[in-house]
Amino acid sequence: GVDPSEATTLRLALVAALKSLPRRQRQAVVLRYLSGLPEQEVARTLGVSASTASTHVQRGLAALRAHLGEAFREEELVDGRI
Repeated sequence: GVDPSEATTLRLALVAALKSLPRRQRQAVVLRYLSGLPEQEVARTLGVSASTASTHVQRGLAALRAHLGEAFREEELVDGRI
């Protein structure tokens, strides 16, 4: 597991990285991974097509990976580890 001080550092880095995303990408990633909504519901919530929602999520995740590098693990978002 991740020790508490490392988890805090990762959370702060994630928040900063999320803030750096364009608004729609940030909303899509937060709805999909932090709120746990399926992509269809993300699309409905954002008022866009499923393919557009998927594009926002994928671009947002790519930007998070680029921003956070090795510290970022998509499964940690899903599991709530950070």
